[in-house]
Amino acid sequence: MLPLATPPAARTRRRAARTARPAQSVVVLVIAAVALGGCQKLQARMELKKGNQLYKNETYREALEQFQKGLELDPSATFAWRSVGLTAMALYRPGVETEENQQYAEIAIDAFKRYVRAYPHDEKAEEYLDTMLINAGRYDEALARLKAQPAGKPGVHQAIVTVLSRAGRYDEALAWAQRPEAGKLDPQVFYAIGVACWDKSYNDPMLDSVARGRVVDTGLAATKRALELKPDYFEAMAYYNLLFREKAKLETDPEKAAEWTKLADEWMQKAIALREREKRAEEAAKKAR
Repeated sequence: MLPLATPPAARTRRRAARTARPAQSVVVLVIAAVALGGCQKLQARMELKKGNQLYKNETYREALEQFQKGLELDPSATFAWRSVGLTAMALYRPGVETEENQQYAEIAIDAFKRYVRAYPHDEKAEEYLDTMLINAGRYDEALARLKAQPAGKPGVHQAIVTVLSRAGRYDEALAWAQRPEAGKLDPQVFYAIGVACWDKSYNDPMLDSVARGRVVDTGLAATKRALELKPDYFEAMAYYNLLFREKAKLETDPEKAAEWTKLADEWMQKAIALREREKRAEEAAKKAR
């Protein structure tokens, strides 16, 4: 006996049912994924909130872990990279050469870079990134970023001079300080170069006499410029005196060394006289009140 033929309508219903099952499964998976993603985002916000509280309490190590957990749960929360950077920055100690400290520097720099990419108009975050690069000794990277800033942007020119001084590139720092785009020349910028040069000459025993001589001469030129711009600059007078003493120490000719020492004494006396005048003026102003 021949099998009964399945009615066309029944066959259509079975095919539709088989087709519907996979489609329904896909829908269920999509809903589950959306729900899971929503749960992760919610958990991420909770972790970030905990991090904020720990940061306020200055419990920075724990705060850093919380911020990192939040970003791991929700990578789209790019705003939190700023918190990661600030927390690692708070943990970092400039000049401390330990593996842990260097790791904090790397975390902070990486976090600020990520944040700045997502929020390029946050100037404060840009400053934080530049500060971390300078403190971590990544001077070339910091200079590249600063030189890429728009011409005439306030503070950039002085920052470049500061970075060059920190990097020990004193001649370049002095040249930058005198560039036309600096606008009105600031005696403090030249004074800062002079101080950096004196500090290098006085405190670095590894400098040979030739290199030390170049550093001292650059410091003298910078300090002289500061005094030309501000003749009553007490601090510049004091360091002018100290730089002349450094120059005297390098001199092999006793007579020439005595000349430099005499100049140092003259500037020391000028500084003392200026300070006495300032004190008398302050006292007179108090009596006049």
